[in-house]
Amino acid sequence: ALERAGLHRGSEDTVGGHFVRDSDGEMTGVLQETAQGPVREQIPVPTVDDYVEALRRCNDAYRAVGITSSQDAGSQTADQVRAYQKAVADGVLQLRTSMMIREHLLPHVVGLGISQGMGNYKLKVGPIKLFIDGSLIGRTAGVTQPFLHDPNPDNLGLMMMPQEQFEDYVMQAHKAGYQIAVHAIGDRGIDWVLDAYEKALTAYPRTNHRHRIEHCGICRPDIIDRIARMDVIPVSQPVFILEYGDGFIRHLGHERVQLTYPLRTFLDRNIRLTFSSDCPVSSYIPMRSVQAAVTERTSSGAAYALEEAVTVEESLEMFTVAGAYTTFEEDIKGQIKPGMLADFAVFENDPRTVDPMTLGEQRITRTIIGGETVYEA
Repeated sequence: ALERAGLHRGSEDTVGGHFVRDSDGEMTGVLQETAQGPVREQIPVPTVDDYVEALRRCNDAYRAVGITSSQDAGSQTADQVRAYQKAVADGVLQLRTSMMIREHLLPHVVGLGISQGMGNYKLKVGPIKLFIDGSLIGRTAGVTQPFLHDPNPDNLGLMMMPQEQFEDYVMQAHKAGYQIAVHAIGDRGIDWVLDAYEKALTAYPRTNHRHRIEHCGICRPDIIDRIARMDVIPVSQPVFILEYGDGFIRHLGHERVQLTYPLRTFLDRNIRLTFSSDCPVSSYIPMRSVQAAVTERTSSGAAYALEEAVTVEESLEMFTVAGAYTTFEEDIKGQIKPGMLADFAVFENDPRTVDPMTLGEQRITRTIIGGETVYEA
């Protein structure tokens, strides 16, 4: 793969990426963040029909665990958008879907006069999506303090683009009236996002912007203060604690993880916290996130940040009521009440009464979208 991509020991790192090498300077094959680009370009591009088949498989998996709405966090090609339209038209995709549009398509959607929310209850245009740093488990998130036990003792992670370019994208999207969703995990990455949002809101004041930070991992008290003051929405993935928490503790230390995905603190500060899965990076099953949020335990059983635990009811609300608010759809879904879309799932057992350590294993017996049963166990 490296050879086909034209990569060799003399190849320079990409902007926002790193080729991991052995002690002799040879590439190991581990490609961090944007360094994956040259190899990914060698993979044949899927056809529209390939994408539709992938959406069918995703639809079938999601509805079996009670998911009725989903967001694609990176619709970035014309064929991907075509595939979504075809999947909905053919009845392959039953999930209600919001497409996040990647930043390089911003001039095209603005030029065509496409605004956020264009579409219908089944398929709509969502926010503009950007990435600013890497991952925590891969030690590429943008941080202000070096990672622990790292081969590079000064590793502060990777930023995906120059700060000036990033802020320009945010300004353009905000000015055009879009909600913005930025992947930021490290505290340095989150600082950049909040700085960019603040500059955009100062230049073009806007109420009800609902700008988001996807993941919003390593938080300091001053970051939490800014998020609360600016009314920014953190979109968190508690399942990370279950699946990767042992690595987080190893890379950050016990003290720093106490405010890494600070769920209870966000709620206590009246911050509009929302939950998601980040599939395919982690499990798409919502109840695995609920288990992690309620127990604050890693897969090994180790305590993560016990003071940040939330209740089962609060966790379910983060997926439903908060999820609908985050997509500007709180008037049509997220609750079971007259006038709302009849989208809901039925549990085999009441999740409020089972052993919290078994929440991730709780089964869905029926999933209903628009009043119609789309899955029955």
